[in-house]
Amino acid sequence: MKKTLTYVTGAVGLMLAACQPSAQKASEGGLLHIDVAGAMEVLTELKVSDLGTHVRYVPLETNDSCLIGRNPEIKVLDKQILVKSGNDLYGFDKETGRFLNSIGHVGDDPEGYSQGGLPIYNDYNGLLYFVRQPDQLQKFDLQGNYRGKDIVPTPPAMPTDYAFIDTLTVGCYNNIGQQNTHNRSLAFFTETGELTDTVNSLLPALPPMEITDIARIDVKKFGNMGAIFTRFQNGTASTSIAGVPLLWKTGGKLRFKEIFSDTLYNIARPGSIMPYAVLETGKWHFPAEARQETSGSDSKLLPTIVLENDSVIFFQCVRGLYEDEPEVLHGIYDKTACTTHMAQESQGIVDDVNGFLPFHPNTCGTQGEFAQIVEASEVLEWLDEHPEAKDNPVFTSLLHLNEENNPIVILVE
Repeated sequence: MKKTLTYVTGAVGLMLAACQPSAQKASEGGLLHIDVAGAMEVLTELKVSDLGTHVRYVPLETNDSCLIGRNPEIKVLDKQILVKSGNDLYGFDKETGRFLNSIGHVGDDPEGYSQGGLPIYNDYNGLLYFVRQPDQLQKFDLQGNYRGKDIVPTPPAMPTDYAFIDTLTVGCYNNIGQQNTHNRSLAFFTETGELTDTVNSLLPALPPMEITDIARIDVKKFGNMGAIFTRFQNGTASTSIAGVPLLWKTGGKLRFKEIFSDTLYNIARPGSIMPYAVLETGKWHFPAEARQETSGSDSKLLPTIVLENDSVIFFQCVRGLYEDEPEVLHGIYDKTACTTHMAQESQGIVDDVNGFLPFHPNTCGTQGEFAQIVEASEVLEWLDEHPEAKDNPVFTSLLHLNEENNPIVILVE
């Protein structure tokens, strides 16, 4: 019998206490309070040592079988780094950067998948899942072997993000771009497409709009996030967000955050979805019910990207979402010290460990490493400006790069 999971709100008021003095106490049931509003009042310099103590550089092997183009995306697994470049997915050894194999292909044949971003990794069975419209997930192992397909229950349209709990797939719907077609936020289903549970969105529904109501459409990128703005004749706008992880795992826990929500949740099965942390934006709060209002957006702060390991929560926020030049900010919450610090994204995170390029996290790996992919030309320019770096053994792997090489991956552990 199908059940509908609900957000557990009982005793939440009791959980809204002061920040716990240690990560251990917070994990025993206390709600983490991430003081975004306070950090906004005193922007500071963020440091790589706030994220980790060891920085490692992995040049990705360059050969004719794995040439990486512009704007690649990466996913860091236990022993591999996956790189999505155009329609190609390449696997590299995480320790050495050695090219391992290509995985899957875009196409309409039985093993093909649709164009799109990185595949989803299932840490229960070690397989990669690629979206194939209109209702399938194509499965491959890390060696590139096809392992069959799963069915996604539709309608509504396919989810925009996926994760796994035991034998169930969790699909997450980004409702920001929806025009009242459905109010579902999460769906739990089997590999044969049997829907077992759903969770409705907490976001208020948007008023219906017609094509004739559209004034123009704008596409922008803020930090790791992309956005499509549909501006209407009446001065309002709707926002479709991409590049934002809505589901992620940390310490065996599956987390969830809706766009235009300041709350992070733990997902459990069977049972409940519990508030885990709150990004407290205070006077900067961007209420979900006002997310179509373009006026006054310069005083509103939208939390977007969340990357997390056992020690810290890294997040991005956009101030002035509907302004001509929105401002992107980085934030770091230390789970042990219960402190929050923020800085402008344009400054990057200062590498106080090795003195290298400013760090801009792209993702967080399955082992908790924050990672960034950097073009070889950018590294070479920095080396030219810092000739003393050749004497530092931590940069040895970078000294033989040339302009034609594949990018390098920076891992902060």
